[in-house]
Amino acid sequence: MGRKPEGQAEKMFKKFGKKVDEFIQELNDTKGNANEEFKSRLDELKKTRDTLEEKFKDFREENKDKWEEVQTELERAAQEFKKAVNNLFAGRKA
Repeated sequence: MGRKPEGQAEKMFKKFGKKVDEFIQELNDTKGNANEEFKSRLDELKKTRDTLEEKFKDFREENKDKWEEVQTELERAAQEFKKAVNNLFAGRKA
């Protein structure tokens, strides 16, 4: 038996939350003017995460039969988020 798609999505959101927590920790370690910029972006990321989680829960309840179609798009969105965070940190290291 394979995993239930809901389990994979929950795992993805937990991983996303963990990454945001790691980002918070790194932000707390950051000094200087960049700190305010990171705080602003972090707040935006938190709002996005909360919105995505809520929309996902609603969708899952209303469209259980369509989950497989959406799973691909969620994975794409997670990759885009990862790319954005990597770009953010790449700019900070420069």
